Amino acid sequence: MKKTKKLRILALSTIATSFLALQTAEAATYTVQKGDTLTKIAQNHKVTVQDIKSWNNLKNDMIYVAQKLEVSKQATNVVVKPSNPSTTKPTTPSKPATASHTVVKGDTLSKIAKQYNVIVKDIKDWNGLKTDTIYIGQVLKLSSVASIPENETVHNNGSSDAGTSTSKDPAANGQAIYKKTVEVAKSLVGTPYLYGGNTSEGLDCSGLIYYAFNQGGLKIGRDSSEGYFYGNTTQVKNPVAGDLVFFQNTYKDGISHMGIYLGNNKFVHAGSDGVEISDVTYSYWSTRLVAYKRLDAIK
Repeated sequence: MKKTKKLRILALSTIATSFLALQTAEAATYTVQKGDTLTKIAQNHKVTVQDIKSWNNLKNDMIYVAQKLEVSKQATNVVVKPSNPSTTKPTTPSKPATASHTVVKGDTLSKIAKQYNVIVKDIKDWNGLKTDTIYIGQVLKLSSVASIPENETVHNNGSSDAGTSTSKDPAANGQAIYKKTVEVAKSLVGTPYLYGGNTSEGLDCSGLIYYAFNQGGLKIGRDSSEGYFYGNTTQVKNPVAGDLVFFQNTYKDGISHMGIYLGNNKFVHAGSDGVEISDVTYSYWSTRLVAYKRLDAIK
């Protein structure tokens, strides 16, 4: 009787140990979610990036959505034996084909390339990019075999509603404001550059927009070029004279310059030499062009 009781206790102990081992293995595995980085995962699980890389044999910091990572040392020591080892074949997890990055505010190709340990040229080749221009909400492939998930949408727009854009021309009232605004902006050509300036005595790039539109009949607040870009504006597919044109990485990273489009690839802006008219097809501007946008108040 005593021997039978001991055998039962031993059996129960073995089952409990196996159950706990399975729980530990499950708890020590993390499935990568969209937006995850090794740093973020390491912080959440109170381990180091190097630990995760070591436990998962990672050669660099690149990870993929749906990838399973071991996030504790115990997981590497847990061995769950199959019920019939002779008939069970080990399986090799396949590397997910989806490896992408969704562009966020402040991103540049250089920053993204460094984050994923790749080079800018590769990102451009994988995504068919002719320039270094990228957009908030844009989904970029991070390998030659990667595919963009069907539920992902490429948004080439940095406004608060990143999925909106328009191909329509402004209504009659908007066109009237545009006509007057363009006239005012052209009349300011030669006005000296003045940082923070928003009068005819001196203007900076966003000051020109503020002054020209207010003189043109649309009351808008004073903001920076970045503020206008991320503010109440909508991307325009077919720009018309009077729409805004934005540039990035001029004197600083990110959205840093703007002007008023005049049509025929020309735009008026307040540059370092004062208010002038330039051509968006010139290499300096074409490689920094981000988007054409329209103030939401223009109907």
